[in-house]
Amino acid sequence: MPTVVIYDRLSRLFAEEAPDHRIGACKDYAAQRGWDVIHVATDTNISGASKLEDRPGMREVLSWLPRADYVLAAKLDRYARSVLEFQRLLDAAKATKATIVTADGVVSPENSSLIANVLAAFAEYERDMITARITASKEHFRQRGNHLGGLAPYGYRVSGSINNKRWIIDETAAAVIRDCADRLVNEGGSFTALAHELNDRGVLPPAEHARQREGRKLRGQRWHSTTLRDVLYTPAVRGWAVQATPDTRRSALTNQPVLDSEGMPVSAGPEILDAETWSAVRALVEGKSVGRGAPRNGKSLLLHLAVCSLCDSPMYRQRRAVQGTDYSTYVCRNGVGKRGAHRPNVITARYVEELVTADYLKRFGSFALMRWQEADGSAVLQLGEINGQLDNLAGNLANLPAGGRAAQRVTAQITALEARATELEAEAAHAVGRWVEAGGTISEAWEARGTDGRRSLLSDLGTRVSVEPARPGAPKRFDPERVDVSYAGPAWVRDSSPEEAARLAVEFEEELSNQSAV
Repeated sequence: MPTVVIYDRLSRLFAEEAPDHRIGACKDYAAQRGWDVIHVATDTNISGASKLEDRPGMREVLSWLPRADYVLAAKLDRYARSVLEFQRLLDAAKATKATIVTADGVVSPENSSLIANVLAAFAEYERDMITARITASKEHFRQRGNHLGGLAPYGYRVSGSINNKRWIIDETAAAVIRDCADRLVNEGGSFTALAHELNDRGVLPPAEHARQREGRKLRGQRWHSTTLRDVLYTPAVRGWAVQATPDTRRSALTNQPVLDSEGMPVSAGPEILDAETWSAVRALVEGKSVGRGAPRNGKSLLLHLAVCSLCDSPMYRQRRAVQGTDYSTYVCRNGVGKRGAHRPNVITARYVEELVTADYLKRFGSFALMRWQEADGSAVLQLGEINGQLDNLAGNLANLPAGGRAAQRVTAQITALEARATELEAEAAHAVGRWVEAGGTISEAWEARGTDGRRSLLSDLGTRVSVEPARPGAPKRFDPERVDVSYAGPAWVRDSSPEEAARLAVEFEEELSNQSAV
């Protein structure tokens, strides 16, 4: 029975549309043809102009191509709105002897090679027209200060007709903004203390406030110091329409006002904070962002790995340096202050990190480093491209004098490409991701990596560092007996199938025994 993979893509422009009916139409078409559906892949909020390898669903399709006779979508534009990307898909399908078809009957097994490229060109032209219209429309409404969609900034809600949406003050949220700004500027308050107070008072954070206003279910989110900082820092509190700064990630710290033709901010609604207060708040934020002297060097080595033995909560690194000496500690928050749930649990950071590092490298330093290789369909794409190169070289070879230097070079290129094609065919046979050797040992990778990379290595081996509180009356020095380091085993063991995991676990224990014997 012929096999088929079904694919559907949903553009951002039509994000409210569900793909179920298109997938249903594809299944009906496959049933009428007597095809066996072996996989269904979907991409949501993905542009038709994006590259094949940038779409999770399309990567699934590519990885299944060697096992499929057909790839089926409801319409041609579900595959791509780019002639180049559609041609790459056709090449990949040709390399695996699969056929691209559509359930609407426009592209069938009988005419696919003739009509597909012509229709793809029209799909690309249609996409360009849609993009141009939407871009022009958004720019028009942005310059008018209209709300373009999504949630209004905290402190506002949206009002007005569909073509003239504006911000109006949400008095409940605006009162929170004004009060927090006043206490920061005039009473010496801090973002952390104010965030704790808002949580204690039961004030909902921005996303929760919007859900409550719309009658939706709450998710239990809380205020954080960064949440409050972003709410007060954004130019939106001045009533200005905002947009992302070019070449930066959209963020309250980087967004900038939309400017009119005279360079003035475009108003989208009434202001919540006046210019003087807002400028003072921003000065406070920018002054605190530098830190307290020493440059920050990333997250701690044992973040999310060190836990308190009393409450099993994560321990956090408190940074402290005196005259160049590092006195940082790992602390359990549940043992801090009068409201602590148990007695204090604090340990010197550099000593516990050195202990864990030495133990880890002694046990696993000689292990081969592994990495996860996702079945992303790249092998199939490369195979299609190489087959095209082979066809071109074969045509060139036929026109060259036999035995000549040029013919010899072309023959050598063909031999190398054929060898690579054989490798890619074997790689394409894997329909799922797998662990493969990354080259070198864990010890070599440890030396080459920084803090984040080393923490990733610890996590891959399932490292857990349980820290006990100091005994009452014990000397105030580092006691290694307080630290219990354990390992769940390599991720490439834990992520395997049960049968494979059992086999690898035995090998893992045997290798550890050999390490101990040495």
